[in-house]
Amino acid sequence: MCLKAFYHFTFKDLMCLLEPQVWLVMNLSSRPRDCSDIYASGQREDGIYSVFPTHYPAGFQVYCDMSTDGGGWTVIQRREDGSVNFFREWDSYREGFGKITGEYWLGLKQIHALSIQGNYELRIDLEDFENSTAFAQYGVFGVGLFSVDPEDDGYPLTIADYTGTAGDSLLKHNGMKFTTKDRDNDHSENNCASFYHGAWWYRNCHTSNLNGQYLRGQHTSYADGIEWSSWTGWQYSLKFTEMKIRPTRDERESK
Repeated sequence: MCLKAFYHFTFKDLMCLLEPQVWLVMNLSSRPRDCSDIYASGQREDGIYSVFPTHYPAGFQVYCDMSTDGGGWTVIQRREDGSVNFFREWDSYREGFGKITGEYWLGLKQIHALSIQGNYELRIDLEDFENSTAFAQYGVFGVGLFSVDPEDDGYPLTIADYTGTAGDSLLKHNGMKFTTKDRDNDHSENNCASFYHGAWWYRNCHTSNLNGQYLRGQHTSYADGIEWSSWTGWQYSLKFTEMKIRPTRDERESK
C-alpha cells in the first residue's frame, strides 16, 4: 500500500505511486519487435516469447530459435510429425494455427507484420526420414512488402539471394500470391492447393510444397507431400521442415 497520511508522505511514497507508470513506459520502449531483438537483449534459450512488431502493437507469441547459425530466428512454420492438418482454408492461414512448440503456421498476417519492419532473410531447415539434413537460405525475404492491402493482394512472396545445400526450390514461387483450397491465386487452370493438398505461393504449380500432406518419405502420388524438389524430388515427403526469419546482418548491426 503506497498511500499514508499526507503529513507522513515521503519521496519514497511518491516513487511507490509512480513505479507502475515508470515500469509501463520502460516496458513499452523495450518491447522486442522479433526474436532478433530478444537475442540482442541477451536471451539465448530456444522457446516461446512475445514479440511486438511495429505495425502489430498488440503483439503475439512466437517460437525463437536462438541457436541455429547465430540465433535470433523467428520461426514461421514447422512440420515434424503430421499431428496438425495443414490442408486448410484461407482464414486459417491468415490467422495462424497449430502448436508453437510443435507443428504450426504463424499466420500470413503476422509474417507480413514482421517482414515489413526492415530487410529480412529466410532460412529453411529440412530433414528426411534417413536423418539427412539440408538447408536453403535467402538473403531477401518478405510477404506483402509492396502491398497497400496485403490480404486483398494475396500476401505475395518476395525472395532472392539463395545459398545453401538443398537447392533453390523457392525461386519459381517468387512474386506469387498465396493460394489455399478456397482462394485460388495461382496461374494454373486448376487450384494448385486443392490439387496438391496444401497451401503455398503456387505458380503453375510448384517446385516446393512445404505445407503439403505429411506422407512419411517415398510415396506413389505426385507432388502432394512435403516436397522440396531440388533435394528429394516430387515423390518424397520430408520428415521435418522449419521456416524462420530474422533481420539481415546489416539490419541487425544497425540497431
